[in-house]
Amino acid sequence: MGKIRLAIILIFISCYLINLPASSRKILSFISVAETHTPKTLTIDASAYDKWVYVSFAEGKVVEVSNFKNDLSWDIAFHRTDIRLNGGASGKGKGAGLETNATELNAVTLIPSSGYVSDVMDNIQVSMMKKVASPKNVKLSAWVSKTGMPPTYKISKKVYIIRLAEGRHVKIKFLNYLNTNNKGGYVKFTYLYMD
Repeated sequence: MGKIRLAIILIFISCYLINLPASSRKILSFISVAETHTPKTLTIDASAYDKWVYVSFAEGKVVEVSNFKNDLSWDIAFHRTDIRLNGGASGKGKGAGLETNATELNAVTLIPSSGYVSDVMDNIQVSMMKKVASPKNVKLSAWVSKTGMPPTYKISKKVYIIRLAEGRHVKIKFLNYLNTNNKGGYVKFTYLYMD
């Protein structure tokens, strides 16, 4: 009898939600996402000088991309310390990013309507002695700084907000650039959808 009552309640709620205006459904959807999602943490091997590694936040993994400017399956890409988002000079999506003043993911609760930086053409290091022009996000690429030889890396403690290719938003905090053997190019970060 309890299962039948539960089924009737769920049908009633579904019918009620269908009849709500779109703006109310969006609010309920946001509440649901906020209550059920926990941050995901990924480590991406972006140590190669000769390639970008593309990541889908929705899939939570690296995705294969053959034509990055026309592919909406990726959200963020890594090349050593460089970052590319799916928008601006890097793609046909709505991708852009901004740096917040917060240092913890849970401190960022609102999605800003402005202040986002799109990808532009800039220089990237493709070998120890060579740089080439390539699209990247200059603001997010400042997530780590390098000084001295041998290099010392300092990770920004800031939380960034990324507008994704399709327009949704994630908040992201970078955690590390080195693997367990202290080799650079292993980008570790945690992220959480905001809408």
